Amino acid sequence: MKRIARFLFIFFIFALTMNTCELFEDCETCSIVTEVDGVETNRTPGIVYCGDKLNEIKNKEPVIIGNKKTYYDCH
Repeated sequence: MKRIARFLFIFFIFALTMNTCELFEDCETCSIVTEVDGVETNRTPGIVYCGDKLNEIKNKEPVIIGNKKTYYDCH
């Protein structure tokens, strides 16, 4: 019985740490926002990014075509 309990405990801890990056890295929710003439016209649902991928997204420059601007908004 102790062996099964120990296995379940280890499995639970392993599953918890493998499913979330938030325990070890900075994470934020980011959406892609589109503005036309400074007015927000579209926003995608937020996706959680962590670590290097988050830094990559936060460092992307906005894309501007004419009066339309698209960028990542992270918080």
